[in-house]
Amino acid sequence: MKFSAITLATNAFLFYSSMANADSLASPSLAAGDNYVRIQFQKKYGDSFENASSNKKTEARLVKRGDDYEVVDLSNQNSFYSVDLDIGTPSQKVTVLVDTGSSDLWVTGSNNPYCSTKSGHTSSSSKERKDEDNILSLVQSVVQSVASEISYDTTITDTDATATQDSTSSALQTIDCTTYGVFDSSKSSTFQSNKTDFSITYGDLTFASGTWGHDQLNLNNLNVTGLSFAVANETNSTVGVLGIGLAGLESTYSGATLSSAQESYTYNNFPMVLKNSGAIKSAAYSLFLNETNAKHGSILFGAVDHGKYSGDLYTIPIINTLQDHGYKDPIQFQVTLQGLGLAKGDSESTTITTTKIPALLDSGTTISYMPVELMEMLADKLGASYSSKVGYYLMDCITDTDDDINVVFDFGGFYISGNLSSYQLSADSSSDVCILGFAPQSDSTVILGDNFLSNAYVVYDLDNMEISMAQVDLSGRSEDIDVIEDSVPSAVKAPSYSSTWSTDGSIVSGGDIFTVSSGSSNQRSGSGSYSTTSTSSSKGQKDQGSTTYAKSGAGSTASSTMASSSTSASSTKKENVGHTLNPPFFAKFITIVLSYI
Repeated sequence: MKFSAITLATNAFLFYSSMANADSLASPSLAAGDNYVRIQFQKKYGDSFENASSNKKTEARLVKRGDDYEVVDLSNQNSFYSVDLDIGTPSQKVTVLVDTGSSDLWVTGSNNPYCSTKSGHTSSSSKERKDEDNILSLVQSVVQSVASEISYDTTITDTDATATQDSTSSALQTIDCTTYGVFDSSKSSTFQSNKTDFSITYGDLTFASGTWGHDQLNLNNLNVTGLSFAVANETNSTVGVLGIGLAGLESTYSGATLSSAQESYTYNNFPMVLKNSGAIKSAAYSLFLNETNAKHGSILFGAVDHGKYSGDLYTIPIINTLQDHGYKDPIQFQVTLQGLGLAKGDSESTTITTTKIPALLDSGTTISYMPVELMEMLADKLGASYSSKVGYYLMDCITDTDDDINVVFDFGGFYISGNLSSYQLSADSSSDVCILGFAPQSDSTVILGDNFLSNAYVVYDLDNMEISMAQVDLSGRSEDIDVIEDSVPSAVKAPSYSSTWSTDGSIVSGGDIFTVSSGSSNQRSGSGSYSTTSTSSSKGQKDQGSTTYAKSGAGSTASSTMASSSTSASSTKKENVGHTLNPPFFAKFITIVLSYI
């Protein structure tokens, strides 16, 4: 998880509730012949998990049902997606979070010592609010000094870059476990313990430990009894997790806490259980986050919805960045980012780099992260300045009605682009200064979070170790669903499918992602036409011209002239000591001050 000193304060202002209308959660049992499962989530807002609600009165929702698929309602809170499970005999209801960044299912045990017996009035709630009050004071002070921060040096040290990786676990000495429920295995006549230990630790220092077992397990009347799960008898997390990642990310295989005496192994996690049960034909799912302020999004298991994207759906391989550390196959959803650029309309563009960099597609992270040197290059092009006090880059706010500036990601022959406004967050409602939704990290990889994924339609193909992506279509077209069998329907291999990242190295500025030589077969595709001549230059050379990439005017607090970056930081090679998971959805809070303040 990426944290700063203002994380808790921003956590209070935007998150998503699992308290969906009870009627919308009811769905018939999965019938024979069904080929895919849809999980729909709903966004809600509030200042705590307990009192979250929509901005307007909740209205009844019609959930489409059909003979050929199962609709499972899913709601989204605090940048995570939750679903209710019925476990045991008699059944006990427990809410868990659906997480693409992990692969195990675990639920909180009734004997968890972190649980408080006082529902809704726990010491953790009081302490969390107190911490938030203190941090709010800090935030207000930071906002008042934003203007002076603009002039700060843009050079970042490794200490600055990692300073945002703080943890809020210390604020959760006691948690109210009644909010999302606990599982008491002693009260289930059908629970069977495997008598094997479970342990997992996330990047934000939340953890869970307990015992593996089996029991009757239903997801809104969808029987997934064959799924192994763990009962966490000790956890400092507020809610359990339903991991849907790659098998190699299962704690039984890649867990950092595995002892030398334990033999690592993989098992059938949720996507594989769905496939083996016949609910879906392929261990694959597609993710549609919808636009940032939308109330709904969806995960479609075993199918792709062609109505959710525009242009072609391109396929690229999932890469293995941990092969040198003993992992034969990829264990996380990393692909090769082949280049990064900026485009203004159809006539002006600049390439920031064409260096191949591993990129993790992480739907549990709100913003995106880049290596220090790449972050400096992008910030220099945008005229953004780094604030060591805030821990992020600051620049003039723009709107999508301003100049048509797009951040363009090249994945080897096709683009995913998004308006610069979607990568900005307001520091204060009365200020023209915004926080850039990209942050530096000392790691040599890129993490593409929700602000990127909201611009993309992504299909995760676990069977073939591939990712298919296209530019998202937010026009509200009718559904056009195809079941995924051997491969993703209508998807084609990207022109540079085989040209992938191989080793870490220095990130070189310049190049050209926007034009293709006349003799090349690698025709670029994506939203917008980018077949223009790039204005970027090779490293160390000055651009012949410049293009303003933000609001113009003498009163502008941050210049936005595109100029070649002359600053380059050394690349930090990735270190892996064991394997610590990226935090689940519930632990990845919004890390900037939203305009709600």
